[in-house]
Amino acid sequence: MPVTQSKTIDTLRGDRERFVAFSFAAADLLLELDDQGKICFASGAAKGILGKDLPDLDGMAFADLLDPQDRRVITYLLENMKEGERISPVSARMQNTNTMAVIGACSLPRVNGHIYLTLNVTGLPAAQSVAVHRDTETGLLTNNDFVQLATDQLNIAAETGQELELTLLELSNLGDMSKHTSESDMEEFFNKMGAVLRSYSLGGDSAGRLDGDKYGVLHNKSLDHTVLQEKVETLSNEVAPGHGLKTDASTIDLEKGKLSQENATHALMFVINSFVNDTGGGFSMSSLAEGLQGRMETTLNRISSLKNVFKRHQFSLVYQPIVNLLDETTHHYEVLCRFKDGESPYETVTFAEEVGIIRDLDLAVTKKTLEALSEYPRQGRLVPHVAVNISGHSLESDDFVDTLYTLLGDYPNFRKYLSLEVTESSQIRDLVRANRVIQQFRKNGIEVSLDDLGAGAASFQYIQALDVDNIKIDGAYVRDVLHEEKDAAILKCMARLCRDLKIGTIAEMVETRDQFQLLKRMGVDYGQGWFFGKPQAVLDMPFKKRQISLNMKRKGVQSEWN
Repeated sequence: MPVTQSKTIDTLRGDRERFVAFSFAAADLLLELDDQGKICFASGAAKGILGKDLPDLDGMAFADLLDPQDRRVITYLLENMKEGERISPVSARMQNTNTMAVIGACSLPRVNGHIYLTLNVTGLPAAQSVAVHRDTETGLLTNNDFVQLATDQLNIAAETGQELELTLLELSNLGDMSKHTSESDMEEFFNKMGAVLRSYSLGGDSAGRLDGDKYGVLHNKSLDHTVLQEKVETLSNEVAPGHGLKTDASTIDLEKGKLSQENATHALMFVINSFVNDTGGGFSMSSLAEGLQGRMETTLNRISSLKNVFKRHQFSLVYQPIVNLLDETTHHYEVLCRFKDGESPYETVTFAEEVGIIRDLDLAVTKKTLEALSEYPRQGRLVPHVAVNISGHSLESDDFVDTLYTLLGDYPNFRKYLSLEVTESSQIRDLVRANRVIQQFRKNGIEVSLDDLGAGAASFQYIQALDVDNIKIDGAYVRDVLHEEKDAAILKCMARLCRDLKIGTIAEMVETRDQFQLLKRMGVDYGQGWFFGKPQAVLDMPFKKRQISLNMKRKGVQSEWN
């Protein structure tokens, strides 16, 4: 063998060994796929990642080793990778081991269409979803999980210097396409579209189906959102020629500069929720394209302002009585907020829930309430029993629950006068965990009520899952109970159900004596509304001596403050 040929072979061998070394330095498993997608070479931690020994992998289709939810996107990426190209690392779950791995791939020139893969479980990308809630048609994340991933990614991007954008897509005439397309073809379209959106998203799993025809994709700033539009429209035209989709899209720059990342996260939640919940055209894609960035800035300013209001307790408390219908004594008072400048309490609370700062308000109201309760003994007056509202959003947070317990510990003599009323319970995703939290409160002597039975925020599912002391019946049923037979029948059934479950019932919006009398006959336990009293800023509580005297006269009768 000539010396020059020997040196060339040594050089090639050295280069090959360097490439192998580089690959192993960056990955836990190396795979080579033939032009049929079958494994023809494997080296590394196959058993731990794929659940197979290295010899058993020979001839296996790599796609069969992937979780079905991730198989679509990986298959799409590999099938559409051209010679000489590589894909950005994508996270995917392995079917046999349930292990998440980062997959990298390249197709080298002049190697018979073979694809080279690297799998790594030690360096997962920041933007991967560990949630299990996926849309069954597309394989994309559901709304809540996408919002959670996007907000988590914002925090990481701030630390790593990533420049991210969020593209919101709305599919027009989806209904028309469905009418002219077979069920199987529509299923194929949704499968492919989900794979396409994931393939362009950050980490391969940062795309979500926010609503039936609304989607979100988190991606690097270098991606032009028109690519997503063109891909989706092309897919739809292939499936339904002449009836394909038109897509509207708008992209938001998520780099917030000097604004705090926490506030940017809250604003992002608000923008996504506004996009999804709008049905009247007020948040159309055209208006989105024109001014969404400005809307986000405005939202950020309002968030900062409100958080400051909550922190400084720049709001007042009012108290509305909740009355025992049997003896017409006050059972307790609901604590309500009032803000300056005539700002709507409902709108403010709703906004705080939408942007994720309701926990700040819940804690602020609880603290201000406990401070107010501590003043009554100093005046020689009895302490009233009160209920503060706690959002279902807040109960989802371990940090909130821990902080609330710490706050209650600061007022050991007054927490027994406090009960909790859970609002927006539809936002509670983990009902099992929420029930554990609620039962811990109850074990500590704190009653828990569930707000608005019969409304969208609290269905019978929540009664079944959450053990509580009282249920509030939505005022919509009470308002028309005298005139609407259906409302009366439903309300009566609610009262009977709760009585059988040994749960107290509170009827809202009681405004007349006729309503009061009917509710009492139906077996409702408590009432709240203007008939019993409007919210009041000051409670004229009895002095202790007077109350003792009354209790002595009422032997055997439950005190109105118990």
